[in-house]
Amino acid sequence: MEYRLVMHVPESARFEVALKVARNFVKAMGGEPHEVRILVNAEGITILKRFLEVEELYREARRDGVAVYFCENAMRAFGIDPTLLPEGALTVPAGIKALVEWQNQGFRYVRA
Repeated sequence: MEYRLVMHVPESARFEVALKVARNFVKAMGGEPHEVRILVNAEGITILKRFLEVEELYREARRDGVAVYFCENAMRAFGIDPTLLPEGALTVPAGIKALVEWQNQGFRYVRA
């Protein structure tokens, strides 16, 4: 059985928490098959303006195979340039739609 987890980050203060939860989840899984996704949506997208505060945790999560998605609609709404995305970051056009699709694919939803 593969364990699938998606965390929703609706505000920037919760991004660090999501990265730490992802790290702990990956460690707890050991060798068990798993997939972890973090979706940064709504006001969470503003974390890109002060990304240096969480950069090391982000890099650790990426090394552990955690996929981090940023919502394109939220980036446009807050006037955030896509060039601010960190290395390895992915995007989705609409965050809420992505959450629904991922849950339909068997991901468990957690709000960070």
